[in-house]
Formats: sequence, structure tokens, C-alpha cells
Amino acid sequence: MSGSAAWPALAWQARQTIRVRLTLWYVALLALILLAFSGAVYIGLARSLQAEADWRLTMAAQQTLAVVELEGNRLDEPVSSEQLPTGTLMSVYNGRGQRLFSTDRGRLLPALSRDEVQAVVQGPWSVSTLQASDGVEWRLLTAPVLDSGRPSGALQVARAQPEVAAALQQLQALLALAIPATLVVASAGGLFLAGRALGPIDRLTREAQAIGADDLTRRLDPPPHEDEVGRLARTFNGMLDRLEQAFRRQRQFTADAAHELRTPLAMLASQVDVVLEWPRRATDYQEALANMREDISRMNALLSEMLTLARADAGQELLNRERLDLATLVDDVVTAMTPLAETGGVGLTHISGADIVVEGDQTRLTQLLINLMDNAIKYTPAGGSVTVTARQHDAWAILEVADTGVGIEPEHLPYLFERFYRADPARARAAGGVGLGLAISQWVVQAHGGTIAVASQPGRGTTVTVRLPLVAGPGAPGAVRDMTPVDETHMAVR
Repeated sequence: MSGSAAWPALAWQARQTIRVRLTLWYVALLALILLAFSGAVYIGLARSLQAEADWRLTMAAQQTLAVVELEGNRLDEPVSSEQLPTGTLMSVYNGRGQRLFSTDRGRLLPALSRDEVQAVVQGPWSVSTLQASDGVEWRLLTAPVLDSGRPSGALQVARAQPEVAAALQQLQALLALAIPATLVVASAGGLFLAGRALGPIDRLTREAQAIGADDLTRRLDPPPHEDEVGRLARTFNGMLDRLEQAFRRQRQFTADAAHELRTPLAMLASQVDVVLEWPRRATDYQEALANMREDISRMNALLSEMLTLARADAGQELLNRERLDLATLVDDVVTAMTPLAETGGVGLTHISGADIVVEGDQTRLTQLLINLMDNAIKYTPAGGSVTVTARQHDAWAILEVADTGVGIEPEHLPYLFERFYRADPARARAAGGVGLGLAISQWVVQAHGGTIAVASQPGRGTTVTVRLPLVAGPGAPGAVRDMTPVDETHMAVR
């Protein structure tokens, strides 16, 4: 790019900076204020000077009228120019429109006709402005002249006002110099102040540019004082925290998913290799295919749950909300899960109130109940029991799934809802889980505006408590009001 072509580009780029734009806005606003102020000062001074000049003119007219009186359309006595204030012109007319006396040698004052004289006689004093041929402005006062105590003639008194024009011209010259000089100084000061104000933002920008996607652990250094820049830096650091956590979860999720898929794929490959080593009986092939089908079913379940969570993270998993009776939904799911519990020798019971109405997605709430009951049944030894309770407490529907199983160690409780987390990986894999059931359950509860909490004691069992907002408040017809307080010692996961 040539030098001549580079200058417009550099000038345009400079205009785009906040510092320059702030300065331009500041100077433009200051220019408007100065123009308005200067106009007000000019108009006020012009009116003040004009009022003073008119007062002097009035005094000259009153002084003249004191010595001028008509007598039968003639002057009672002549008037000498020495009786007039310096710089004053005068003309006296009788009622017939005849000029009886005048000091206006240059004929500056306009001649009055008889009708004009009569108008002066009948009207009040009037003041007007005359423009002489040399450009000097004169103020002209016209007043009636008395004849035997009655108005019967006209008096013209005029005074030049070069001092008014000179004062206004000096003010104009002063403003013409002062306003541009003030704007130049203001521009320099505005650039300096804008640079000082935006300096911390430039520093934060350089720090932000140094943060790459491969290193989200770095943070901006906010200024010590709490202002807009400090809040911006803290907000940006909060966003970086969320991004870092999201990237960490994504990497962990991808690694865990790859690990979970690699195991069944490796098992499938080994089974195929074993079967293909030498010819086998038909029953051997059937057993190998059955094992492969189990591994494929497990991978399908894993992929389905991963897809559900991915859609939930992307905000694409929309809920089909409708009014549901939670007690009826619990009854249906318990009935469906009873055969699974009986197979494991686990007793499955439920306690439900009446008309526990919530607004939610029936499919997702059913999935929530199945996940919680399935976990409780899997980790409860034969001879144990699982109890599902649905009740109301204030404006909440309370759903509890309690088992008498092996329980969970306290150090594992904070991580139960993390994806692919298992308190006992070997036992969870033997039970057929993929480590996403509780993560999906948490998402379902949160999507319905509720909370989920877990309390557990090793060797004595686990209780999962879900709180969902009721549609009908406490005291609705048919509602069973449970005054039992909710156990607030549960670990709440929001």
C-alpha cells in the first residue's frame, strides 16, 4: 500500500477506537454547549447594551421636551443645539406636518407627513433603528409635543450607538478565538483522559489475547477498585471458569465414552477371534452370539444415554409438558419394575398420597423413576427392600426412593452425578451400568425446576430425594398434606 493510500486507512482505523470516539463525542458536546452559552451571552449583552442606549435616548428626549413647546403650530421659543446632549439629532413637527426645527443637517431622520404626525400625537412613544449610509446604526425615538398642555406635534430624537456595535464586535471576535482554542484544548484533554480511563481495558485486552484455547487456567488481573473495568474483568474471569469447566467436562466425557466403548468392542473382537480359531459346535456359536448381543445392547444403551445428555447440553432436548398425577405415575412404574425386583429377591413397595399434580414430561419422569428404582434394586442384596414414596410438602411434590442396600461411602457422595462416575467401577460394570443414569436423572429433575439429593450410610442403604414443584398448592381438593419436614441434611445437587 502506498503512503498516500495508507493515510486514509490509518485515519479511519483511528476513528474506530473507543478513545477517539469518546473524544469526538466529548468535543462535539462541548462545542454545542459553548455555542449555546456564547449565543446566550451575545444575546444577553446585546439586549443589555440596547436597553442602556434606549434609556439614554429616552433621557435625551425628556430633556428636549422640557424646553420644547408649541404655540399655535409654532415653536414657543427657539431651541439651540447646545441644549441637546452631545451626539443627538432632533426634529420638531407641528400638527400640519411642517418641520419647525431640526439639527439633522444630513437629513438622516425620516420626514413625517401630516398623517404620521397625527399618528404620533395619538399614540405612545416609539423607538426604531435607522441605518445610516456609512453603516452606523441610530436609534430613533418619536414622541408627541405639547401645545398649551395638549399633544399637537411630533418630536424626533436620534442617537448613534457606535459603542453598542463596537462592544458586540469585540465579543464576536473574542468568541471566534476562544471557542476554537477551547475545543483544541478540550480535544487534547479528552484524548488524555480517555487514554487514562481506557488504559486498564487495553491491559485486559492484551491479557485476554494471551489466553488460548489450550490454556484456560490463566485469568485476567482485575484492578483493585470496584468499577466498570473491575466488574468486566471479574465477569470475564467467571466466563473463563465456566469455559474451563465445560472443556474439562467435554474432554472427560469424551475420554470416558471412548473407554466405555472400547471395553465392549474389545470383548466383541476377542469373542470373534476365539470363535474363529477353529470350528466349533452350534451351541458354542449360539453362546458367543448371545454374549455379543449383550455387549451390543450395552453399547446401544450407552450411546442412547450419551445422545440424551449431548442434546440436553445443547438445549435441544425439549420437554413435552403436561399435567401429571405423580402418584399414578409411581404406581405404574412400580408395577413395571416389580418383576425385576422379584428376580433379585428384593421387596419393592410404594407409598403414595393422592392428587400429587405436577407439570412435566411423562416420558422423562418415567425415565427418572426407572433409573432410580433400577439403581436401588441392583445394589440391594437379596432379602432387602426398596420403598418408593410420593407425597406433598408445602408447594413441592416429594419423591423418595429408599433401599436397604450396601450404601455409599461419604467420599463418593459429591461425585455421584458426574458422568461415568462409579463408586465401585467393578461392581457397577458387573451390574450392567454405564455411569450415566444419575447424570440423566439430575438433568431431568433440573429441567422440571426441581432438585435431587442423595443421603447414604454404608451397609444401611441409600435414599434419593427428588423435589418437584406442584401445580396445585397445598390444600387443593383431595391433596394429602404431609407436615413431615424434609431432611435438609441431604446433599443437594442443583
